Amino acid sequence: MKIHFVILLLLFFGIVALGQEENKKMFRLDENDISRENNNNRTKVVSASRTGKYLEDLPVTVYVVSRDEILKNGYTTLADVLKDVPGIKVSQPGSGIEGETFLMRGLYGNYYTKILVDDVPVQPSVVSGMPIAGQLPIRQAERIEIILGPASSVYGADAMAGVINIITKTSERPTWAQANLTLGDWGYYGLNMMIGGKVGKNKNVLQYSFFGNSLKMEDMNIKNGIENVYNPALYDTNYIHQPYYKGDSTAPTLGKLPQTSWLGGFNLKYRGFTFQFMKMLRKTHSSIGQKTNLYAYYDPLNYWGETNERYLLGHKKTFGKFTNKANLSFLHYRLDENSSFRMIFETGDQGKLFKYAASDDFLVEDILSFQVNPAMELTAGASFQYSGNLPKTNDLIEPFHPKDYGIFSESIKIKDPIMGDFGLNPINFSNAGIFAQLYHEIIKFSYIIGVRYDNHSLFGSSVNPRIALMYKPKKGLSFRGSFGTGFRAPSLHYVYSSLAYPVDNGIYYRTVPNPGLKPERLIATELGFRFTGSKKITTDVVAFYHILKNQFTQSLFSLDPALYPNAVNPDGFSLAYVNDENSKASLFGVQANLRYKDLIPAIHMGSDLYVSYAKGSEILPNGFGKLEGYRQMPEWYVQFNLDVKPLDSWTILIQNLYSSKTLKRFFPLTPEDMISIGLPTEVKAYYTLDLVVRYHINRNFQAFLKMNNVTNAKYGGIDAYGTNGDLFYNPQYGRTYQVGLSFRME
Repeated sequence: MKIHFVILLLLFFGIVALGQEENKKMFRLDENDISRENNNNRTKVVSASRTGKYLEDLPVTVYVVSRDEILKNGYTTLADVLKDVPGIKVSQPGSGIEGETFLMRGLYGNYYTKILVDDVPVQPSVVSGMPIAGQLPIRQAERIEIILGPASSVYGADAMAGVINIITKTSERPTWAQANLTLGDWGYYGLNMMIGGKVGKNKNVLQYSFFGNSLKMEDMNIKNGIENVYNPALYDTNYIHQPYYKGDSTAPTLGKLPQTSWLGGFNLKYRGFTFQFMKMLRKTHSSIGQKTNLYAYYDPLNYWGETNERYLLGHKKTFGKFTNKANLSFLHYRLDENSSFRMIFETGDQGKLFKYAASDDFLVEDILSFQVNPAMELTAGASFQYSGNLPKTNDLIEPFHPKDYGIFSESIKIKDPIMGDFGLNPINFSNAGIFAQLYHEIIKFSYIIGVRYDNHSLFGSSVNPRIALMYKPKKGLSFRGSFGTGFRAPSLHYVYSSLAYPVDNGIYYRTVPNPGLKPERLIATELGFRFTGSKKITTDVVAFYHILKNQFTQSLFSLDPALYPNAVNPDGFSLAYVNDENSKASLFGVQANLRYKDLIPAIHMGSDLYVSYAKGSEILPNGFGKLEGYRQMPEWYVQFNLDVKPLDSWTILIQNLYSSKTLKRFFPLTPEDMISIGLPTEVKAYYTLDLVVRYHINRNFQAFLKMNNVTNAKYGGIDAYGTNGDLFYNPQYGRTYQVGLSFRME
């Protein structure tokens, strides 16, 4: 491994040496190359209101990450981006099913955030939460808009925590291209590219782009120096007698833990029409973050994998004061039929249990805006979604045959001779929604008032309003406040969660479906101000508060003898996801951001300081008591970044992050009982340091060195699943090194 790293360093400095000769005449980057775009308040943002608005005029909290920042920092996954956004906590890795995970104001972002590519959702309806890896077009983005706070008033379900909109690059240039090659230790390999241009004349111009990503890590660096968390004896003393356990009495065998992701697609634009196709693939070792007394880590071929295809046809036209935008999209998602969990106890083929899931989502929406006058705009829209789902199946002894489930089918061709059709729950559903919104500027005020109505064929109707107000007493100073509600319709991943297996006298049902599951609800408000003291200093402070109610959680569920006649469950109870009306989670937080350009002018040093303080409490589901804290949310979260340009051709980025201790996601008992029997209730505080060194060979080529977790800190991220199958803490990447070469031509 050390030899491999030395070779990579020689490659990096060899590229630099080649560039020195070509770069005898030094060049100076302009301001746009070294600054964040969210520092530019004249940036137009479309995600906050569904139409373009300048950042300085929006009465909600928005962060915009520009293309230059994406390339400069070497971001390849969405979690890479979010790690540097104020107050957002990420976990790399997170889990096998969801990949990398994140928290947005304490809410689990993969579940509660609407993730879009070019204004249209990319999350399949059948998954538990949006899976995140290198399969999203991060390197191809022109900008990434991140809106914090509930946005269900314009986006409907899944926008409780906010919205993330990845807007891919377009250009008016005849030809343009970009590419990036990265090599690193632990078998890291990354390649991404995008080429585009335009042909034609006058109004008959066709703009085109083709893009792709390939990202692979042969072995995730989450094993060295943290053996205690993998010790199965800490979780159970009977593991050693299980037939498929490998290892000794305190240390299981840990094989390679690989992950891969892939993206391919194209984008065509002609006379207001847009056609886009993307195919995304992701594979991650499925045992990540789970207990070694239950799950095996020794087989690198044991994975959770999926493909997701998105077809998009859009049209935008402006006529007079009206602008109409229509989108028609189709998402085709399939879990790899070889996806499995490898257990250490007697079951399946050498402990291997297969899963399968599928969904097809057809979405049509139309948004019409009317510019009443330069200071007033009315926007209204309607959408209709029709989805076919085969939720995650029961454990299968052999892989599911994908041909046994067809698009929008409500039946399966096969049945198990013992289990029958348990765990095979194909179902179709629809959701219709309408919304209206008014944006108005008057004297020194601007405000947004909007409301949306949704009707779901399975979960009923929902009405969600939002109101936001901004006051600008003078240039560079603004005060803002907002109030909104949101809802999360439960994914059928939870509604039809199914786990059962045959025993001597019948069938033991561990988890059964609950079609009566209802949406979760959120009420949220925020107050904030922005101040730009000069061209060098920007301050943004926001305070927020939210209450999450009607949460769904796994609880005891009475089995219906008519549905489960062969059940042998004690007392006739199983587990199912249910709404706990008595549970409640409330969180108050303050986020303070200070940005300073040219802190030391001689070396063009800029700095970002983001400080988050949060205090919350939860009434736990299932009567497990009250927490004086908010699960997984640190009380203090501090990010301090330095951007240094000591010479015209060199850029150095130093990123420091501190997180105070956090409460775990899963509490099987009251906090007092967990402490009394020695079960951990907290994940320790941590500090990490990342470093990026970038050398500008010329205007087209750059070489870079990236070091993640320089101090090799051993720390825990967001718990993998929030169940009793999780490790005491979820190990995060140790120190890693990457070198590469970037190319841009415009």
